[in-house]
Amino acid sequence: MSRVSKLVYAKARFQLLIEKFRDEVRGVAAVEFAIIAPILILMFIGTLEVSRAVAVNRKVSRISSAMADLITQSPSLTADEIQNIMDITSRIMFPYDETVEIVTTGITVSGTTPKVDWSCAEGVGATANVKGTIYSVPTSIVEDGAYFVSAKVTVDLKPMVGWMGYTSATGLTKDSTSVLAMEEELFLRPRTGTLVEIGDSPKCIN
Repeated sequence: MSRVSKLVYAKARFQLLIEKFRDEVRGVAAVEFAIIAPILILMFIGTLEVSRAVAVNRKVSRISSAMADLITQSPSLTADEIQNIMDITSRIMFPYDETVEIVTTGITVSGTTPKVDWSCAEGVGATANVKGTIYSVPTSIVEDGAYFVSAKVTVDLKPMVGWMGYTSATGLTKDSTSVLAMEEELFLRPRTGTLVEIGDSPKCIN
C-alpha cells in the first residue's frame, strides 16, 4: 500500500471514528448528570439553608411577641416570674439548637426621651441595659408619660453546611464559621396599669 493510500485510509478511518463518536448515545445520560449534578446539589443545599433560615427567623419573632405579651399582662412581676417567662419563651426555638439571647426592658418616656426603668437578660452573651440610660424607641410611638416593655431577641444562625463563595484567587470556598445574625424587637404598652414593676434579680437591673 502506497503512502498516499495509507493517508487516505487513515483519514477515512478517523472520519469514521468521529462519526461513530458523534452518533454514540451510550453514556450520554452519565455525562449530562456529571455536568448538572454539582448545580443540583448546590441548589438542594441552598434550598435547605434558606428554608431553615426562614423557620428560625419566624421563631425569633414568636419569642419576642410571646415575651412582650406575657410581661405586659401584669402590673408587677417577681424576679422569678421574669426569669421563668424568658426561659419558657426561649424554648420556642425547639427543635433548632441555636442559642437564644433575650433582653427585656421596661422603658419610661419623659418628654421625648425614653429611658431604661429596668432590664433583664437571658442567654449567653445577653446583657441587661443600665437603668436610667437612654433607650432607642421608634419616634412614631414616643409620647410624654408613655411606658413600654421591649422584648429584644437575638439569634446567631449557623449554616448546616457552610456559606459557599467564589473568588478568582481561591476558587470555590466554604466558610463554616460565619453566622447570620437575626434580631427582633417588639414594643408593647402595659395592658393593666400604667407600668410594669419587677423585683430584684441577679439577671435584672432595676
